[in-house]
Amino acid sequence: MPSPDKRTPTPVERMIVAASHLVEDHAVLMVGTQWPIIVSLLARATHAPGAVICYEGGIVLQDMPGRIPLFTADPVVQSCAAFLGESLDTLGMVLHGGRCRMALLSAASVDRFGNINTTCIGPYVSPTLRFGGSGGACDFGSLSPRTVIILEHDRRRFPERVDFITTPGYLDGGGERYRAGLRPRTGPYAVVTTLGLFRFNEAGEMILSGFHEGTDVEEIRGQVQWDLKVADDVGPLPSPTPLELDTLRRLDPERMYLEYKRLLEGKEISL
Repeated sequence: MPSPDKRTPTPVERMIVAASHLVEDHAVLMVGTQWPIIVSLLARATHAPGAVICYEGGIVLQDMPGRIPLFTADPVVQSCAAFLGESLDTLGMVLHGGRCRMALLSAASVDRFGNINTTCIGPYVSPTLRFGGSGGACDFGSLSPRTVIILEHDRRRFPERVDFITTPGYLDGGGERYRAGLRPRTGPYAVVTTLGLFRFNEAGEMILSGFHEGTDVEEIRGQVQWDLKVADDVGPLPSPTPLELDTLRRLDPERMYLEYKRLLEGKEISL
């Protein structure tokens, strides 16, 4: 297996590090599968050692796992858990109980107002592609004070309106989320991709807040399917430090996350 250039972070590594910067020390996290797993563990291993990692199935981590988990119910996380329960414990007592500070979620696609689709591409009854669906993601996005969405950047993943709302963002914007009955002061906080970082304005619309080295505002605007607004103070994001890169690569020595597309025999995920 070829080694990555130790001096140059890949777009996926930049995405993971940038997302980890949003995790505060001692924050209680509801962590979804795929990118949120490695993002939360990197934060724990670097600047947020006191972050509390909660998985939907009822697991609260105490120590770092012996290897990178493949999914949130991977048996490896049981050996380092402070608590082994069931979904009622983490979704009920932690999330519904108002004890969560941040939710980390992956997405197949996300739209202008932060609505997440992990259900299907095309009409629900006759889709061109069907995904795994919500799991606890709808609860995460409905109740967390801050939801961070992490996904690889591809124009097809950023429609103006998702085909199916698996997890609500700001719906149609302009207060629609709260008029629908969702809790005030909750909702999408940021979207982190392999191109940049996006925040949300007062109307609930996604705006470009920062970009990774090697790209720029105009390239990113061309990679979403609507007229993307740009923050007044938009600028380059900090590059991963050598310590962050070294820690990240030690967390995933087989590069199961860091080079997952290559490990899928070169097969691209089509949307």
